[in-house]
Amino acid sequence: MVQFAPLYDVILNDANVDLRAEFDDAEKHDLDGPGAAFQKVTFKLKIKSPTPEEQINKLIAHAERGCHAAASLSATVPVSLETRIIQP
Repeated sequence: MVQFAPLYDVILNDANVDLRAEFDDAEKHDLDGPGAAFQKVTFKLKIKSPTPEEQINKLIAHAERGCHAAASLSATVPVSLETRIIQP
């Protein structure tokens, strides 16, 4: 948001995001469950600005398009684990 604000002449007095994820943690405890993946993710964005709402919405759309977190969570992304164990 901060990076793109000047492109849309948006003044940001304050901005914060509250990220909430819903998931079932049954498998974490060796119980049957739907898996460990998030079932829902919600970004709650709060912006304090004197800029007209229309300009702010354009900024939000641009920032959302460029958000790696949102893009990764809404697409199938290969995940790999690389482990290196060093013992004395």
